[in-house]
Amino acid sequence: MIVDAHLDLAYNALDLGRDLTLPLSELRQRKGEGEETPMVTLPALKEAGVGLAFATVFVDPKAHAGRLWEEARRQVALYRAWEERGLVRLLRDGEDLKRHLEAYPRDGVLGLVLLLEGAHPLPEPEALEDLYREGVRLLGPAWATGSPYAGGNAHPGPLTPMGEALLLKMEELGVALDLSHLADEAFFQALEHYEGPVLVSHANPRALAPTPRNLSDGMLLALRARGGVLGLVPFNAFLDAGWKRGMPRLPLARFLEHKAYAEGLLGREGVGLGSDWDGGFGLESVPLGLEGHGDLKRLGDEAFLGGNWLRWLSSWL
Repeated sequence: MIVDAHLDLAYNALDLGRDLTLPLSELRQRKGEGEETPMVTLPALKEAGVGLAFATVFVDPKAHAGRLWEEARRQVALYRAWEERGLVRLLRDGEDLKRHLEAYPRDGVLGLVLLLEGAHPLPEPEALEDLYREGVRLLGPAWATGSPYAGGNAHPGPLTPMGEALLLKMEELGVALDLSHLADEAFFQALEHYEGPVLVSHANPRALAPTPRNLSDGMLLALRARGGVLGLVPFNAFLDAGWKRGMPRLPLARFLEHKAYAEGLLGREGVGLGSDWDGGFGLESVPLGLEGHGDLKRLGDEAFLGGNWLRWLSSWL
């Protein structure tokens, strides 16, 4: 079973208008002019053997200004509608995970753990209780632009008093902390104020691609000290800071360099996959040799492709 720690499924369906119930070949035929080639549909994930994913509730702060909360609820409702149709299985606790692992070999239904990517849709920390009841179990306090809760990688700043309150609410409910996108200052402050399970769902080593979106060695070591797992991203801009859209695709070896470096700091048990595919980029922006999730088996063994995430998830969900 492949586990992908970051997929923007609802965003693709609702904001980009993509019918993710279609075969990938058909969705690719429908792509618009200037649009990068899609990588993800639900049938494609099933065919590739992706059995579990962390599926985001990501609300574009500019596109949905003034109605962030409503849009977050709309995305959660889509996941629940897919579950009612038998297309996915939402995992809310350890018993759900155990049942999923037993059922998946027979029915191939994709299991989803919901991840709120950026807390900006929450009008106040207490609102997390509503999303928790709907199935959200992972949360990143900030997206790139930051939030009222914390600074983001493109908008540096600290953890705010609202952020401290949010982390307390997360501990109370049992929601894991995704450190992705946090500004450096907020990253370390969040670790100080939160004692529950932590992860980085999608990022790469900054030492090999120096950009604030990636993680410094100190951040990676802090993640290891807390027993967290890093989801590596097969996205050229995260693999080479000089790569720009329109340039030739990078060789697959570049991703493997990032994987080896990350494993050198985190241990092989601390690194998994967090593709972020179709999270603002497509086929033209991923390394050569990766045409879809079926090709991810070229990147590592069972531990990297799923076992490390399953162990981490089983330890607290």
